[in-house]
Amino acid sequence: MNKPIISGSGIRGIFGDSFTVQDACSFAAAFGELVGPGKVVVGRDTRKSGPAVEAAVCAGLLGVGCTPVLLGIVTTPTVQLEAMNQNVCGGIAVTSSHNPGNWNALKLIGPDGVFLREEARLNLSKLLKAERNWIGYQSCSETEFLEGSTSRHVELVAALPLVRKDGRKLKVILDVTGATAALLGPAMMDALDVEWEMIFPSMTPEGDFPRIAEPNRESLSVLAEEVVKRGADVGFGFDPDGDRLALVDNKGRLIGEEYTIALAFDHVLAHKPGAAVVNLSTSSLAEDAAKKHGCIVYRSPVGEVNVIEEMEKRGADIGGEGNGGVIHRDCHLGRDSAVGMAYVVSYLREHQDESIADWADSFPSYINVKKKVNFTGDFASMSLLLVKELGEPDNTNDGLWWRRSGGWVHIRPSGTEPVVRFIAENTNQEVLDNDYALFRKVLTCVE
Repeated sequence: MNKPIISGSGIRGIFGDSFTVQDACSFAAAFGELVGPGKVVVGRDTRKSGPAVEAAVCAGLLGVGCTPVLLGIVTTPTVQLEAMNQNVCGGIAVTSSHNPGNWNALKLIGPDGVFLREEARLNLSKLLKAERNWIGYQSCSETEFLEGSTSRHVELVAALPLVRKDGRKLKVILDVTGATAALLGPAMMDALDVEWEMIFPSMTPEGDFPRIAEPNRESLSVLAEEVVKRGADVGFGFDPDGDRLALVDNKGRLIGEEYTIALAFDHVLAHKPGAAVVNLSTSSLAEDAAKKHGCIVYRSPVGEVNVIEEMEKRGADIGGEGNGGVIHRDCHLGRDSAVGMAYVVSYLREHQDESIADWADSFPSYINVKKKVNFTGDFASMSLLLVKELGEPDNTNDGLWWRRSGGWVHIRPSGTEPVVRFIAENTNQEVLDNDYALFRKVLTCVE
């Protein structure tokens, strides 16, 4: 049997193969010891293995003196919000995000509603290697149940100062890929008085997602068709755990997940100028949107926690990752598709004569390259050669990152698999081709 992928912030794998209920129980127990006795909120997505993993998580938490509080089927940002409540010491989202339906995972959340920070990750790693301190029967708690989490989430987002609940009538198509957004999306649109229609409302009988789970240009072709066919103003595409949002414009163009961040920046910074943060692999569209309002965008290492900590360092209210994850401090410090939806709707209501297509066309047309190659060697040695070929990098906080005229290049080792990633963007295909050729040349030398 294969082993699960384990880090200090979570565990994931193929259910029944590289990720079992025993793995889930043991991992949840270690997390319970990390956060200490108290309530731990637990939510899950719609995977067929969800109830089994949820039960194992409850067993692990109960075994070390915690009280599991089940939220049912909810998005990951909903779990994050509930983890911030008083008398709650943490949260676990049972979801493997954009992985296929045969995968499952645990996402671990601290009492601040943020995925585990570095100190907590290090402490968890130590606990995972130690023996568990199982409690006796007299100290056992009981599993509790909490209803209304999605409603509370929607009410919070709808009440944000920059959200417009009246004005221009809009229609949207929601591609929920049979998962948690089937609950959050319609509720959010109802709260904003937006007409909506849904596609792919449920999982297949076999337990698979009805389309590729990751919401990107390759997976949203049906959504694009339906936006045009049904005369909608915009299409929203979600991942299974509802923290990411991709856009289809009113012409049926798959403008994708990078535009979600840019539009959120455009809307928020127009009202409240200030610093913003994205990770090193996020499109320059975010910077272009910020420049419209005289604002600076800072870049962090890849990873939601890294973006959040850079936001805290820079005093930024808005941030995000190019996978469609909008983070706004006014709501909570976590990627949230509900916030993304609300700001798209609000932008359109404030710009009565502008469509999403008009807005998207106002930005440069970037060409993106995302490659990964197998590599088990020493990245430090590769870095020396990369610097010789590509020049001194502008950022070394997460691999190597170069700013180019018209774009940037990011080369980094994966933290979860033996590969090196080449991510680049530019308005000039020739520049991209040249940088990638130099990368392949270095790779040949170190293989």
